[in-house]
Amino acid sequence: MTPAARTRLERVRASAGIAKLAVQQIEDELGGPIAAEFLAETLRELFNEADPKGGVLGSLNELLTTASRAAALTPLDGEDSEPAACAIEEAAAFTLDSAGMRLTWPPSTLHPPPSTLHPQGERP
Repeated sequence: MTPAARTRLERVRASAGIAKLAVQQIEDELGGPIAAEFLAETLRELFNEADPKGGVLGSLNELLTTASRAAALTPLDGEDSEPAACAIEEAAAFTLDSAGMRLTWPPSTLHPPPSTLHPQGERP
């Protein structure tokens, strides 16, 4: 590995470490009893159906999509990189299509956004 590649890898590792710390902080905030509204809003930060690319899962989707493109452009010794690129792209899709979509129902059940409440503040 070249010195430049080592430096890039060190930056990636540092950034991944920061991301892990951020996720740990969110986990810590969810520890113990919490209000339903707080939990609903926290889940919306992870995935919000109105802005799928804006949440944490959307960022992860974008990261994996970029990695897939990089894999497709990566020369391998006598091997086709397309299977690796496809597998990464599938992982990217799962972050929104599977994990993300499963997170649309719980926040609405825990605490519906104000636009879904009746004028008296009751659920429809």
